[in-house]
Amino acid sequence: MTEYRTIRLSTDEAGVTTLLMNRPDKLNSWDSEMERELDDAARAIEADLRAHRVLVIRGAGRAFCAGVDLSLVASEQRLPPRDLRTLMWARHRFFDWVEQIEIPVVAAIHGYCLGGGLELAVSCDFRLLSSDAVLSMPELGFGQVPGSGAASRITALAGPAVAKDIIMTGRRVGAEEAREIGLASRLYPAEEFDGEVATFCAELAARPPLALAMTKQVVAMVQPMEPARSRMVERLGQSALLSSADLAEGLAAAAERRKPDFRGE
Repeated sequence: MTEYRTIRLSTDEAGVTTLLMNRPDKLNSWDSEMERELDDAARAIEADLRAHRVLVIRGAGRAFCAGVDLSLVASEQRLPPRDLRTLMWARHRFFDWVEQIEIPVVAAIHGYCLGGGLELAVSCDFRLLSSDAVLSMPELGFGQVPGSGAASRITALAGPAVAKDIIMTGRRVGAEEAREIGLASRLYPAEEFDGEVATFCAELAARPPLALAMTKQVVAMVQPMEPARSRMVERLGQSALLSSADLAEGLAAAAERRKPDFRGE
């Protein structure tokens, strides 16, 4: 794979791909170079999607991600509003890609997960939290509002009251509270975190990839729909998988009491 300066990308034999944000001295806050490299990594994964069963996003050092580097924010203050909106749209492409790519995306969160880092996390399908994780949206403290999906995605996950509480107060949310309010999919002790993340991702990678992709798309599509139309989308998704080799393999494995070998076919 391509060598990067601010991220690391690797894939194991099970198809679990790890994207490591690697600016530990800056709490993995992203600058222009990291933004470019994240976009390049997304294109590389898309180009060979069958090789990637699960994507796990992590941070090096003592943090998941502290969002945008404040020096980058300062330089953007001089931009006209239209230019800034264009820049923000480009920045959001990676967040939207994470949300839409047809493989499960896991945020493995330890330490600080702040601002845009939390917005990246809530773009993922799963948020696995270490007990030392700390979540916050500090933008209002700088006189700004978050612009990379916090309002919409936190609201979708935890409701408008939680979104307003977190965004308006800027307070820090511990890992246990994050689980209680619906922002954490799983919570693990810090000393067991790496092993638990590896186990979770390996088990997910062993699931049928076509069905995982279809589930992700169906869940996204039915969110704003009234129930009858939602059920229609679910039936369409199920019918599309009826002739897949994976379904035949899954049924055969169940009948033969063995582990299935799903190949995404």
